Amino acid sequence: MWVRDRLDGLFTDGDFADWYPADGRRGLSPAQLALVSVLQYAENLSDRQAADAVRCRLDWKYCLGLELDDPGFNFTVLSEFRDRVAEDDRADRLLALVVDRLAEAGLVRRRGRLRTDSTHVLAAVRRLNRGELVAETLRCALEELALQGERWLAALVTSDWADRYGRPVRYDRLPRGGDALITWVLQVGEDGMHILQAVYRDDAPPGLRELTSVQVLRQVWVQQYWHDESGHLRWRAAKSTRDRASRRATEQRNTGKSSADGRPYPASARVPWSTMEIVTPHDPEARYSQKVTAAGQRDWIGYRDHQTETCDETSPNVIVQVVTRPAPQQDIDALDDIHKQLTHQGFQPREHVVDGGYVTPDSIHQAAVTWGIPVLGPVRDDPQAAQRPGFTKEDCEATVSETVHAHGLRHCRYHGLAKTHVQHVLTAAGANIIRLSECFPPGTAPTPPSRPPSHFQRLCQRLTS
Repeated sequence: MWVRDRLDGLFTDGDFADWYPADGRRGLSPAQLALVSVLQYAENLSDRQAADAVRCRLDWKYCLGLELDDPGFNFTVLSEFRDRVAEDDRADRLLALVVDRLAEAGLVRRRGRLRTDSTHVLAAVRRLNRGELVAETLRCALEELALQGERWLAALVTSDWADRYGRPVRYDRLPRGGDALITWVLQVGEDGMHILQAVYRDDAPPGLRELTSVQVLRQVWVQQYWHDESGHLRWRAAKSTRDRASRRATEQRNTGKSSADGRPYPASARVPWSTMEIVTPHDPEARYSQKVTAAGQRDWIGYRDHQTETCDETSPNVIVQVVTRPAPQQDIDALDDIHKQLTHQGFQPREHVVDGGYVTPDSIHQAAVTWGIPVLGPVRDDPQAAQRPGFTKEDCEATVSETVHAHGLRHCRYHGLAKTHVQHVLTAAGANIIRLSECFPPGTAPTPPSRPPSHFQRLCQRLTS
């Protein structure tokens, strides 16, 4: 009701004119679907529950401007709408529309104070060990190949494949013992190579090699297996715990030689770093990462969400930007993109408050020179960092806690970076609606900022003082 009374809705159909073709039968209003999606995440509802709310709840009908007897729509429409939002930069444009409406209503200041923090997001997948990974990857490829080229695949498989790949692979079904497990994963590797060699032959049906599951199979096999000098398939060794991407250009203490050609060395035949390694075929863009927190070391598979919000004392905090990145990408690597998007949205903050993960002397300098944004936060490796101005854990974590616990941000609902970003954008928009409606209930208005005196007014003040 607050959205309808105060903002007269958040969207219009004209905002989404380039999302749909001009011809064909008229569909549902994209502005209504966008507003339903925002309300859905504001209340942390499933698609079915959101569609039921459109049909049954008077407050939702009032917000959407629907008649009381409006039948609503099928819940699958919301999934189709999110697919459109996930294309290109539409998710960011959707949040920018929300911020523009709030700015027009005097609820967001573009020249105020901003702060940014990040949190980890868990992918909607089960964690797999390496044996489960290769077998499950091959099983998924076989399922899609059976759907797209059943007769072609039937000539390749043997009777024992049904036992290995006929059902989802689980750790309790794998062979016990190191030697037995190595023999089993090498057999899986040979089976996968048999499929890859066949699908890349000239007589293979067209289009099979472009299937997503086949491409994932090819990448996983490159990352988990290698061929020795004799041409035999081998199982790669695990990553070295002392190996870091940041050490690639440093000199080795013992030899004085640079390792710029890269680690791990080709002779070690280890799996790649987590920034590249596919850890599940069900969400190939999800990555493994770990970080050290006050509670200890935390590791997860998924993504990392960066939230930027206003933090002026005279108005409620509003999330104005969301950046979703793979889990291993550090906070400092996202800062330049955050400033680029803020500038594109028309924000010129007088101060951007961040925590130590975003701050180095170089990042402070680049933000000031390139974007004209002063960054405020504790510099890492500074023994007096606790005494520097910034914000404490209590100031930062409130927004993270709200979006995680009240709006379900911690767990991905969907697979892939693009759809995960859509979830984060809709969560931010929904959280803004809840915050503002609680701060300014119907019938109230925010205190307008005082207008600075004109030149003539200042002159009069000096003459009368």
